[in-house]
Amino acid sequence: MRMIAFEAGCSVMTVSLALRNHPRISAATRKHVREVATRLGYRPNPMVSALMSHIGSARPVHYQSNLAFLAYRQSWNQEWISGDLFTGVRERAKELGFLIDEFWLDAEDISPERLRKILHSRNIHGVVVAPLPESGSLEAIHWNNISAVAIGNSLVSPRLHCVTHHQFHGMQLVLDTLRKKGYRRIGLALEGFVDEKVEHTWTSCVTGAQFRWPAKERVPILIGNHSAAKMRTWVNRHRPDVVVGIDGAIDALLQAGFSVPGDVSFAHLSVPSTPPFANLQLSGLDQNWKIAAAAAVDSVVAQIYRNEQGIPAEPKTIMVEGRWVEGQTTPLR
Repeated sequence: MRMIAFEAGCSVMTVSLALRNHPRISAATRKHVREVATRLGYRPNPMVSALMSHIGSARPVHYQSNLAFLAYRQSWNQEWISGDLFTGVRERAKELGFLIDEFWLDAEDISPERLRKILHSRNIHGVVVAPLPESGSLEAIHWNNISAVAIGNSLVSPRLHCVTHHQFHGMQLVLDTLRKKGYRRIGLALEGFVDEKVEHTWTSCVTGAQFRWPAKERVPILIGNHSAAKMRTWVNRHRPDVVVGIDGAIDALLQAGFSVPGDVSFAHLSVPSTPPFANLQLSGLDQNWKIAAAAAVDSVVAQIYRNEQGIPAEPKTIMVEGRWVEGQTTPLR
C-alpha cells in the first residue's frame, strides 16, 4: 500500500480507505487509487483481512448508526414477522453496533418523499424491507442513496438484494418427511396470494413430485380462498392422507368439521411461528426466518461498508434452509 500511495501521490490511509470504497474518499480519488493498484498488480491478502476482522470482532462493539426496518402493519400482525423476523433483525443489528428504526409503509403520514427526508435527517443509509402483505412494488421509494435488502420474495420491483427461505428445498423436505412417515396421498392447499408470494415454488415442487409418483397417489392442488365448504368438497372428493398448507388451510379444515389428525393429518408450512390451532402443536416446516433476518442485516451492513447504494444492477439472493418440526398433526401411519 505504501507503493500505491507513492505512485498515486496520496497517503497510505487514503489508499486503505479508497480500496475499501469508503465514502470519506471522493469517487475520483477512489477510482485513481484503484487504477494505480491494478497497474501495480496489488491484491489484498485474504489471511491479513481475516486477521483484521478477528481483531475487530474481539473489541467492544460501539454504536455505528441506525438502520431502517420498513414494514406494513397488516404484515406485522403475523407472528413470524413481528416475532421471529424482527427479533432476528434487531439482535443482529445490535451485535454489529446498529439500532433499528421501524417505519410503517401504510401509515397515513408516510409518503415516499417524507420517508426520504426522515432517512436523510436521521443519517440512515441502510434499509431492511419486511415481506409485503402480497406481492407488489415499492418503486416510489427513493433508493438512490441507501443500501437495501428485501426479506422474502414478495417485493417484485425494484429487484433489491434479497434474503429468503429456500422455498423449493423446504417443500421437498416436507414431502420427503411425510412420505417417510407413511403418507402417500399428499394434498397441497394454498391461497392464491401465498402462491404468488413464494413465486409458485411450492406448487412447482409438488407438481414435479407428483409426476414421479404413481397416479393413484396424486391429489390435485387446491388453489384459492379456503372456505369450509370448498375444503370439505376437496377433501371428500380426493381423500388426501395429509393436507399441506398454512393458516387458511387448517382453519378451513377445522371449520369444515374435520378432526386433525383424526380425519386428516396436517403439515404447516410456517411453524413454529404460528400459534397453536385448537390446542394442537403443529407439525411442519420451520423456515428459519430469524436466521434469514440476521443474514439480511449482514447484507445491508456489508453494502454500507462497501459504499454500495441504490438499486443493484445485478441483485443477489441468499437462501436459508429450513427444518422439519415434529408436532402432533402428522403421526406415523
